[in-house]
Amino acid sequence: MADRKRTYNTYNKLRFALFTNSYAGYSIKQILRDKYKIHNKLTTKQLKKQFGNKIAIPEISKLSKTLHFDYNLLWRFIILDIGKRICISPRDKYKIKAFLGIESEIVSLIIARQDQDSLIQEDYDRALLAPAIERAAGNHLCNIKNDRLFNTKLEELQSKYQRWYYFTAYKYKLPTPRIIPFILRLTIY
Repeated sequence: MADRKRTYNTYNKLRFALFTNSYAGYSIKQILRDKYKIHNKLTTKQLKKQFGNKIAIPEISKLSKTLHFDYNLLWRFIILDIGKRICISPRDKYKIKAFLGIESEIVSLIIARQDQDSLIQEDYDRALLAPAIERAAGNHLCNIKNDRLFNTKLEELQSKYQRWYYFTAYKYKLPTPRIIPFILRLTIY
């Protein structure tokens, strides 16, 4: 019984840590921080004075029920900007690293595309995951000098990364970029 509880807690900790490092966590945090006018320049003391630990924010409460996360951990992540460290088990190490690489590339693509005013946002929402997978796979193959070999390895690694991305998202019940608008509609808007 104790082993099952320990495994469950480890699973939930890893699941929450993956969420805090994902595009879904980033976008939800940014939306709520903009809604409540929370800036990164505020200190933890000022934020606790402004919100307190006892005040329930309805959007975070709905989000914690929707995604099955602890409210206090989610509140600390969104309001205080405190994330969790990731402790990766050796069995899923490569899959989780691929997932995190793709998620960080999605965030960097979104930030780069928001900076360019002349680009239409709708064109890039559809083509978000494929460029992120390509960039993450390309980052992994940085030491190959031959172009033909690089392209062959890149195609193989892209298909692997795509499988691993969806495997990790399914295993840890994490939202993908396609699911985020539905979560936002349920919880925030």
